[in-house]
Amino acid sequence: MASMAATEGASSSRFQSPEDFCGDPDAAAHNQRKNAEIQSLKSRSLVSQAAKMIAVARQLCLQIKRVPVTAANGNQEAQAYALEFVNVFRNAPPCASDLALPIPGLRPDVQGIKVGVRDIVNIPPEVHLIEQVLHAGDIQYSVDPLAPDFFADEPFVLIVGAKPPS
Repeated sequence: MASMAATEGASSSRFQSPEDFCGDPDAAAHNQRKNAEIQSLKSRSLVSQAAKMIAVARQLCLQIKRVPVTAANGNQEAQAYALEFVNVFRNAPPCASDLALPIPGLRPDVQGIKVGVRDIVNIPPEVHLIEQVLHAGDIQYSVDPLAPDFFADEPFVLIVGAKPPS
């Protein structure tokens, strides 16, 4: 057993880099590209931010009252992430929040988190409160105008687009 441990230790110290394993000088670059590709496939999640976001939402939801949320109809990752936002607001009574997937839905080229508003000049006060919740979770977002027929009855909507490239 002792000789095996010594042999393992000796052989592992011999291999210093990925090139040593496969003889490919581009192996390190290849591994970095693969790791980046794997990271891009991972789903977004609010697990680490949810508690902070809920705490802020609980302070503001008397004024916000309702947060409509949408995501791309054909993007399951975006829908799952959108449901996490719905749960943040639902866990802050008296906020109401639901995921709506209207048809026609969100364009597939929409990426990231957006707060869509009817009038970019006269942004509803609730949007500024929602921004505080997003800031609590360090969520990157933008405030953008809504198309006239998209959520036509809502003054604002939280939009979860496709995951932006890393």
